[in-house]
Amino acid sequence: MRESVLILCRNERETILYAAEELKRYLSLAGVSAWTSVQETHSPYMKILELAVTPEEFWGKEGQCLERSPHSSQRDTAESSSHSVRRNAAESPSHSVRRNAAETPPHSVRRNVDAYAITVTDLGGSIKGSNNRSVLLGAYRYLKELGFAFLRPDREGERIPASVGPHTVNIREEASSRYRGICIEGAVSFENIMRFVTWLPKAGFNTYFTQFKIPYEFFKTWYLHTNNPYYEKEPVPSEEEVDAFVKEILVPHIKKLGLIWQAGGHGFTTGAAGLPGTGWDPMAEEKVPEERREYLAMIDGKRGLFHGVPLNTSLCCSNPLVRELLVREILHYIHGNPQLDMVHVWLADDGNNSCECGACAAKRPSDWYIEILNQVDEALSKEGSPVKVVFLAYFDLLWPPVSAKLLNPERFVFMFAPITRSYRAPLPVEETPLIPPYKRNQCRFPVNAGENMHYCSAWKQFFPGDSFLYDYHYMWNQFRDWGDYGSAEILWEDLVNLEEAGFEGYVSCQQTRVFAPTGFGMYVMAETLWNRSCTFEMLARKYFRMIYGDQAEAVFSYCKELSALSYMEQPENDNPGVCAEAVEKLKAAADLIRTYRPLFEKNFGDEKIQDRLAWKYLLYSGRAAEMYISMLKYRRLGAEDRVSEEYRKLKEYLCRTEEEWQEGFDVYWFVKDRDKKFLASDT
Repeated sequence: MRESVLILCRNERETILYAAEELKRYLSLAGVSAWTSVQETHSPYMKILELAVTPEEFWGKEGQCLERSPHSSQRDTAESSSHSVRRNAAESPSHSVRRNAAETPPHSVRRNVDAYAITVTDLGGSIKGSNNRSVLLGAYRYLKELGFAFLRPDREGERIPASVGPHTVNIREEASSRYRGICIEGAVSFENIMRFVTWLPKAGFNTYFTQFKIPYEFFKTWYLHTNNPYYEKEPVPSEEEVDAFVKEILVPHIKKLGLIWQAGGHGFTTGAAGLPGTGWDPMAEEKVPEERREYLAMIDGKRGLFHGVPLNTSLCCSNPLVRELLVREILHYIHGNPQLDMVHVWLADDGNNSCECGACAAKRPSDWYIEILNQVDEALSKEGSPVKVVFLAYFDLLWPPVSAKLLNPERFVFMFAPITRSYRAPLPVEETPLIPPYKRNQCRFPVNAGENMHYCSAWKQFFPGDSFLYDYHYMWNQFRDWGDYGSAEILWEDLVNLEEAGFEGYVSCQQTRVFAPTGFGMYVMAETLWNRSCTFEMLARKYFRMIYGDQAEAVFSYCKELSALSYMEQPENDNPGVCAEAVEKLKAAADLIRTYRPLFEKNFGDEKIQDRLAWKYLLYSGRAAEMYISMLKYRRLGAEDRVSEEYRKLKEYLCRTEEEWQEGFDVYWFVKDRDKKFLASDT
């Protein structure tokens, strides 16, 4: 075959041009001579690969929503019998594939769902998408068919084939989920975020949520190195510098990638009250502006900060002036960010903090919430703004409105955020609308997965429109499941059932630095959101094979067994409690880590291995896991005097090694989350 190609862009949108440059760059790394052009070109001497946006091909000539047909994706040709395979053993023994177009018939897709059609033979052909972003997604998918892989944001996490052999790829796919995204969380550097966001479309994600008006909290905690006294101090950016980074660097990059930009959420309520709102820092009560105190929720007869934290302090929403100020804050933010696609309008964080004044108490918090949302919509409609407004069920807002109605449902997207749920069982899909009566500031928030969905079902009766699940699978749970197998399987079950549960997708509120021990959970998230027909076993076998090669089975067994012994088969939480059976399993888990450690050390030290970072993550997280298991063993033995001592050893190890595996594990959040579990005796 001719190992040269001209990549022709059928329009000059920056996302299409970026897709062409990415194809050129990666194909060049595999020995292909590639050029890009926006000029109409025909040449008998060169292969031409066209990139084009053709929505009519997916949605019909009139752009109408056509009947959706079954997902045609076949993700693993080695495990699929419906496609013939042409392989040239000398040139590309495992990645050159032929897909029979007759067995993958064209089909229409849901409007506004990402879809692509790839028809390429030996570098020549076309990649067409339902929108600009889908062309980029299709470009990465084509590269994956040639043997490329994008397993983590770092360069070592990429797999580049030595050459591109003869191939025919005919694929037509649509995403299973409309929303496939990540929300910023954790302690992060500017570089962390740029690398992570750049990786998102490579993995198949299509949206990024920057959270807060200014996401200062996440950068501040990294550059201060809060909770890590051993990390060398760095200059800490100001709020203005973070805001400039988002507006001038991050958002333009998000738009170049064609991603949907979501923002806002926290910070609007504090802005309306004249309080700081870029994080959860406490504030002295006397610093509350007296002229704004009447805007704050009254609790136990007093208006003031809720437990000293402005961001957790509710407003007196029955006050028309308060609602007006809040709407002004939201509109001001939207006007200042013209590239915004979706704005999150949330009330205060935390729960049982609603205003108890007579006027507020006459309605549920969610009724006042809907009135505020209608005011936002009215203003946006007058301006002709296309911005979507995301509203949520969360803490006190789990109880839906009794009297209020959304006046323009098309403006809104519903977000269900079950932050208090357990991740030991998946969310069920049964719809049971029975929930306990709402009792102001005496709410008991649901932990059981099924109980959580009762509240969601009640909200779905109120608003049956566009929605997504906003969940926290990798916010805290990775600090307990050191094998990341059981947690990944629960995530997979949740995502497979999204549509049946009434959701159009999923946005993960999670740490950014979550790629240790293996990054498997992130792969499961991305792949299942694109194609929910993939089995969990298929995903596991494929991922471990890509990342660990001929050692895949050993690492797979290690992760699965470690997850079972130290997490899935342990008590529901890590609170104090004696359990002899748990102790025996913890001992077995520690033995397992020690058994596998020589393998991890050997491969990490082998300079011939391309992805040594993957083995470093296993080695370092394994050492931390052994310390965590030792600490938990003393807890299950009832030896609480040893728990804090062992925990301090673990913290010391994590803090001293953080720089060596920074993108794999978030020490700041581990300490913040686990201190309250294991240093309770100190306070």
